[in-house]
Amino acid sequence: MKGNIFQSRSRLLLSLALASVSVLPGYAMAQTAPAAEETGGLEEIIVTAQKREQSMQDVAIAVTALTQDTIQANRVQTVNDLTGLAPGVTVRPSAGGVQIPTFTMRGAVSYGVVPGSDKQVSVYLDGVYISSPRGSIFDLPDVARIEVLRGPQGTLFGRNSTAGAVSVSTRDPDGEAGVTASVSVGNFDQYRFRLSASTPQIGPFSGYFSFMRNYKRGDIRNAGAGTLWDRSASPGGYNVGVSPRYLGTKDANSYFAALNFEPSDSFKTVYKFDRTEDESTPEAMGFIGYDPTFPGVGAVIGALVTSQPASNPALIYPDGKRPKVVNNSWAIPNDQKVTGHSLTSTWEASDSVTVKNVASMRKSSIFAVSPIDGFSGLNLVAPRVPGFFTMTPAQQAGTIAFLAGPTQFGAFVGQPFVGIVSQAASSSKQWSDELQLNYESKALTLTAGAIWFKSSDIAGAPERLPGTTTLSFIPGGVIGIGSGGRAFNKATSLAAYTQAEVHATEQLDVILGARITKDHKYGSFNYGVFPATKSIPFEYKKTKPNFLVGVNYKPSDDVLVYGKYSTAFVSGGSVATIDFKPETVQSFEIGAKADLFNKRLRTNLAIYQATYKNLQTSQGGTNFTAFLNAQGALIGEPNLASVIGTFILPQGGPVRARGFELETTGLVTHGLTVGASLAYSKTTFKDVNPVLVASQGGFYVPTLRPKWTGGLWGQFKSEPFAGDARFVLRLDANYRSKMHMDANPNRTTPAFLALRYSPSTWIVNGRAAITDINLGGVKTELAIWGKNLTNDDTFTYALVTGFEASANYQAARSLGADLTISF
Repeated sequence: MKGNIFQSRSRLLLSLALASVSVLPGYAMAQTAPAAEETGGLEEIIVTAQKREQSMQDVAIAVTALTQDTIQANRVQTVNDLTGLAPGVTVRPSAGGVQIPTFTMRGAVSYGVVPGSDKQVSVYLDGVYISSPRGSIFDLPDVARIEVLRGPQGTLFGRNSTAGAVSVSTRDPDGEAGVTASVSVGNFDQYRFRLSASTPQIGPFSGYFSFMRNYKRGDIRNAGAGTLWDRSASPGGYNVGVSPRYLGTKDANSYFAALNFEPSDSFKTVYKFDRTEDESTPEAMGFIGYDPTFPGVGAVIGALVTSQPASNPALIYPDGKRPKVVNNSWAIPNDQKVTGHSLTSTWEASDSVTVKNVASMRKSSIFAVSPIDGFSGLNLVAPRVPGFFTMTPAQQAGTIAFLAGPTQFGAFVGQPFVGIVSQAASSSKQWSDELQLNYESKALTLTAGAIWFKSSDIAGAPERLPGTTTLSFIPGGVIGIGSGGRAFNKATSLAAYTQAEVHATEQLDVILGARITKDHKYGSFNYGVFPATKSIPFEYKKTKPNFLVGVNYKPSDDVLVYGKYSTAFVSGGSVATIDFKPETVQSFEIGAKADLFNKRLRTNLAIYQATYKNLQTSQGGTNFTAFLNAQGALIGEPNLASVIGTFILPQGGPVRARGFELETTGLVTHGLTVGASLAYSKTTFKDVNPVLVASQGGFYVPTLRPKWTGGLWGQFKSEPFAGDARFVLRLDANYRSKMHMDANPNRTTPAFLALRYSPSTWIVNGRAAITDINLGGVKTELAIWGKNLTNDDTFTYALVTGFEASANYQAARSLGADLTISF
């Protein structure tokens, strides 16, 4: 019955869209064609969603292209800032401080935190696939356009795009000499300085170089600031780290350079270099509460919490709202470095044939810690654990077992205690080369190519140190040699693809696409206490095809109606003997794109159904001790859970997502443009893996998947005054409905109730600027801006274990001003 209701709604939405586009006149559109103020209509937006430049309205893909106005108004600095800017898309950093974006798109939640695993939403930079998700959140000072592609992109973009892809394009050198400098200042001591210098055309060469310094103090104070953590037992050079005063601090330097070699009108090569050095601090983790009845552990945490002095109390925030201060002494600044090189060569062999080659090399490294529990570093302040002798014998035995200490705790007075904390170090390198051919004629448009990709990475606990520490005292803050797991992964992937648009008539195209991918992964999982470490080798080989079949129909130049069936997959692999199969998706999508009323109204609609099999879920090892130890026992390692930080567990299934995405933009009057988006997505689980159900107390519901997302925006650009100066005002309001945050919505522990749902939110961003001011020949822009203007303080991520719960939060309101000069 529910399926029939959805189908009825889908047919109604499509009928309305088709009815509107069939009775209203449409006109061909043109971004780099005439501007809106010159034509009286909306600008054409050029995208590369099909690996060639096309008008967004001619592409049978649900794609949102973020323009410079959108990027500026919403302070988009990394892919983490894309939440709400494309319908049905939410993004946030993964827990653990490892700079991995977590996407929710079309019923899939893409983590990528497990070593050797991949993501359901792939990220591309100038056509280069960013393989290792760790460290993939980084600044780029010269972003020209961001495209968010929704739905499987398995034919052209390949593996690891079952839910979608994000394509970031930076600007190419244009041969015009100039210097641009901008300074941004705001609350939380933030400042951002950017300098870009471009060369003139010198023979066949042109180029530019940019530098950006970006700093913003965190918005939540750390009550454990100044705590020293000694990691000198590791040869990794981590030594002594100091817990910072503020959490969520941004502290990064970014470098970017591009060189264009264009000896003729038919050939050019562009080399690009990027580097980011980041020492930001982890997001604050707030302590929501604990279960005092949890055997043994609840009593220990209760004793720790209730015995703290009034001068330094345990900070508990059961309402789920963003606090001003937390106990996160375990936190220290991250150490992240990302470097990339790419070389893109394009040869226009003829009017019909273009050949392109994209070669790249990227590397990254990151060391990050995370105070997952929200109360890490509280000191034991009494000679004995208060209440120990009032516990039941079973609770006393559990306490002793968990703490692995004597029956008397006097030796730990004044020493820091941690509930659940992590520390991770990773490094990765990747090499790739893609050769692409585009052919276009009256009868056929063809895109074909081949890709070679190779990667090598190390991820897991810092060398010789434990990755996850649970319920332990750390005397003197000295983190000694311990049992930790490190994954050494190598991967090679070969793929060939083709996609053809057969122009059956002037109005009807038949789309056929196929891709074959051969993956080979191998490596080892090393674990144990140095020097008595052990190694578990693994190897994974798989060759998989993807397909696309579609029909495009254009009743007029301004209207596109399409339908398609497509498949995609996420590569499989292995983590410490825990093998996981490839995740696959089959998707049906119908849509309509229309430009109406003489280019003054643009409406794009997509309706989809996606069915995922072997959906890969990222899980923390501490929540699956019995399962992991049972798996380890098969190879003679009954304590395997103690060294596995995260692993992949299949959810079972199938998992089905159904929904629609609607975007509309209207030119109300000359200079005033408004827009809106609305997306609905319903995810249903079937035959969930019993191991997952058991881990959540017998219940398992979709989390981090809001049913409704949407947005409203408006932009006003005045007529020129005082020469070429203009006033520009932009406001964006992005909506998300409430969503499950705890997979078990029926928990009865009072401390955990606030984390069952994250409430619905509106995030409002805005920017007002006076542009193109001529000050003695210097082009100047002045602007004021605000992000999260309503100061929404809801939590955005929750971690609920059997004995405690923690969360992190929406960043506090930011206000500031920009000054930009160009000459």
